[in-house]
Amino acid sequence: MLAINHIITLIQSKKLQEAEAELFQAIRQKPLEAQLWVMLGETLLLQKQAGAAKRVFDRAWLLDPQAKWVNHIYKAMQKVPQGESRPDIKDLLYVPKVTVTAAILSHNEAANIAKCIIALQGAVDEILLVDSSTDDTRKIAVQYPKVRVVPIVWEDNFGAARNIGLQHVQTDWVIWIDADEVLIPEDVNAIREAASVFNHLDLVPALHVWHLNKVKSTVQHDFSQVRMFPAKRGLRYYGRIHEQIGTDKGIYQLDTYRRAVKIRLDHHGYEPAVLQSKGKLERNLRLLKLMIEEEPDNPGHWLFYGRESLGLGLEEQAFTALTEAEHLGIQTPLFGRMPEIYRLLIQIMLQRKNYSEAEAYCHKALAQTPDFPDAHYLLAQVRMRQADELLRLAEASIKQSVTSLPNYRGSVSADYHIGEWKAATSLGELAMRSGKLARAKQIFSQHKDKPGATEILSAKLNAIETERKRLNQAEHQPK
Repeated sequence: MLAINHIITLIQSKKLQEAEAELFQAIRQKPLEAQLWVMLGETLLLQKQAGAAKRVFDRAWLLDPQAKWVNHIYKAMQKVPQGESRPDIKDLLYVPKVTVTAAILSHNEAANIAKCIIALQGAVDEILLVDSSTDDTRKIAVQYPKVRVVPIVWEDNFGAARNIGLQHVQTDWVIWIDADEVLIPEDVNAIREAASVFNHLDLVPALHVWHLNKVKSTVQHDFSQVRMFPAKRGLRYYGRIHEQIGTDKGIYQLDTYRRAVKIRLDHHGYEPAVLQSKGKLERNLRLLKLMIEEEPDNPGHWLFYGRESLGLGLEEQAFTALTEAEHLGIQTPLFGRMPEIYRLLIQIMLQRKNYSEAEAYCHKALAQTPDFPDAHYLLAQVRMRQADELLRLAEASIKQSVTSLPNYRGSVSADYHIGEWKAATSLGELAMRSGKLARAKQIFSQHKDKPGATEILSAKLNAIETERKRLNQAEHQPK
């Protein structure tokens, strides 16, 4: 941290050559530190060397695919001269090349396989089709270069099928691609580069790719799946469905180095029509039930069973499974998906309008992972719905205060202003909170001349008028 602060000070002081030298040294010591590459790129940009800067920023983005600087930096580079040739930057970026196989597990994917294979042609050294199809998938696949087919018999076990495929991988690394996924063209070089960058690690690297899941005309970005790793360092798959990689010690260990990289895959398999046509959720639920029977203490099995149940509308079954997942997950120190359990439980409680339980799960999620954005967002949703409910209760209480006035005969005198203007004013305030300014103005105008109300209601009418003018000005601003 002290070194980074020192380099920042050098950059701010325009001592760019010194900053560059410090960054070269720091990157050689920590080549996987994306922030160092970003700082070097900024230093090069300030020296009007966009060509070298782009190569450096490309490495930074590969190492940190979720970076927020990307759009504005790449846009800014277009306005900067290319600058001199920098062989020293090329040397800094150099990593020994390794070979990579793209392995595809397929079953009756004749409609998708060609697009998938074509996109991979320049990205990998071999394409291994681990196939159990009865349609023309294999016939289509072997028409393309680099393709080798491993026929398998499907036995309701994705993990076992992938492990068969791993036995046939002959390259240094493997990346698993689904047949309904297409590599983004701009990332063709990223697969070999990522393998080379992480190949030196003592811990076995296990790289998460970037899924662009197309769902109902929107794109959901997912970095949760490990798809790429060295093929000969003892990793294997566990699980019939939602399979995960691990060493022979299992999946909940600290013996792999997990990191997301900028390898983007377009995926259409989560479209509702696709899920329904292939019966994926029903199949997944059936296999997950078998996994729970085989390994009842695995929190991941219960999580996925709950998630798939919720997808099929089986809310009570989902809640039971997710509650068990939470119980087991707390007892499994290296289980990393507790935030997902809590997110799903919050969603169930919101559906049930049980806002107190939803809030409690939000706080559990934040206690476990304080920077989980979904938990903060969902807590806001819970509080807004609680506020709506309180506003409805407030309206009922206001109306009750008016209806109880004529019959009240207690020894403590009632506030007669409630019936004359206070209750109505409170209803007007509720209308304001709901954005119904016209209704609020009408109520305040009707009661502003009542004794004791003029000053209060005039101020509220002035506030409404001020807001009305502000909205009109905003509406007529040039777009």
